[in-house]
Amino acid sequence: MSQFATILIRITLLFAFAIWWGGFTFYAAIVVPVGSEILGSARTQGFITQVVTHWLNLAAALTILMMAVDSWLNRRTRKKVGFFIQLGATIASFICLAVLVYLHPSMDELIDFSGETISDEAKFYDLHRVYLWVSSVQWVLGAVWMAFIAIRFSDGKQISTKEPTHQ
Repeated sequence: MSQFATILIRITLLFAFAIWWGGFTFYAAIVVPVGSEILGSARTQGFITQVVTHWLNLAAALTILMMAVDSWLNRRTRKKVGFFIQLGATIASFICLAVLVYLHPSMDELIDFSGETISDEAKFYDLHRVYLWVSSVQWVLGAVWMAFIAIRFSDGKQISTKEPTHQ
């Protein structure tokens, strides 16, 4: 693969990661609390979050796909430990995404958007708790993946499996 193509793939991957992981971080840390305060309740903010999470999950899907492609393309240029940690974080992130996508419709069925009510609050909050935990695990996996990307590209060099030659 040409150096231009490699750089283009890396830049695209980093932009996708920034949109997904950074967007998720900003939304959870800033938008949800501010929205709850301005709208007057966490429940009202939750109706916005219900829609936003579809977009976050789509961004996650595209990013995780690109993470997998990056792992495959660079499988021979890294130390095996780093490769397996990044690949593991990618696969685990995909599993988390699959759980989130599975849970979302179950929660949606319990929501009446017109009346802003929840039909079975106990069931909804049990599902929501699992959703939040899985989202948190996925966020941590993203941080692990990002740490290994930072190590890989530190000082403009990729970590290689080849031993350095001394002259």
